[in-house]
Amino acid sequence: MIKLIWKIMVYAFLIFLVLEALVRIFHLQNDTPTWYLDEDNVYKWVPGQEGYAVYGNRRQQFSKYHINESGYNSYTEFEPTRENIEVAILGDSFIEGFHQDYFNSIGKKIENVYPGIKVYEYGHSSFDLADQLYLHHVKKEKFSKIDLIIFEVKYKNDLQRNEYTVPPRQVVFPLLRHSKLLVYLLNIGMVDPIKQLLRDFNIGQTPLAERKGLIKDDKLYQENFKSLISKYDFDKSKMTLLLDSRETNISFLDYLEREQIQYIDYGAQFANNIKRNTTLIYDRHWNDYGRSLVAKSICDFLKEKKKIGLNLPIKK
Repeated sequence: MIKLIWKIMVYAFLIFLVLEALVRIFHLQNDTPTWYLDEDNVYKWVPGQEGYAVYGNRRQQFSKYHINESGYNSYTEFEPTRENIEVAILGDSFIEGFHQDYFNSIGKKIENVYPGIKVYEYGHSSFDLADQLYLHHVKKEKFSKIDLIIFEVKYKNDLQRNEYTVPPRQVVFPLLRHSKLLVYLLNIGMVDPIKQLLRDFNIGQTPLAERKGLIKDDKLYQENFKSLISKYDFDKSKMTLLLDSRETNISFLDYLEREQIQYIDYGAQFANNIKRNTTLIYDRHWNDYGRSLVAKSICDFLKEKKKIGLNLPIKK
């Protein structure tokens, strides 16, 4: 009996090594970058990291990322000046862009249309409007040199809070990250039962009840928005929102109109292009076409509103 158990353990270990090698050879795992909390209590990625973001159980999405010196996934460094024309886009994982090669991001697509503009993408997974406005607030000196600041807002997700607090994060069993096989199994959901068990015991995972317990109160959303723009100095002359009007309450849009708060509605572009997929097949993040439509919406806004004294030739 002991000999049988010993053989099972040996064979299991050998199978694990073979699978580990296959995952590494075919690069099936997601190279998740390391994050940190900076001196202003803002989550960022550790600068200088490079790797490949892999999504889907058969490497359905394989895109390269590069973390710049400011701690964001970007093809450029964030070095705003008084002389140049610069745009900043703040947002969550949709702006962070791990689902797209970093050199083909929304910002780069905008620069391809307006070569004289520099676009800085301050995107980080799970950032809501409180995160974005707080980031601008504590980095005010740097943002003061930027001509137009765009905040990406998903109405039902990003107006849950009326002020910024540091969201708790915890790394669970970091040594497991050394196994690419375990990272791969984690990414495709094979260890979800273990994650659920950890969540039940409140170990390193946000309790499921809290994850699903999003507020669903339009009045509260609007009150939170008013509180945020009041606390964190929302400047209507150089700030605008990026949103999807199809998923935004009409009363909130009416409020923005009354208060003369400008917004870019990429939902109109999506509605006019319903015959083509705008999201990835395995989640709701924008695919390359969807990102092109978002970039076009921003370019149209710049042209129509003649923002930031824009008088640049459009590249054919």
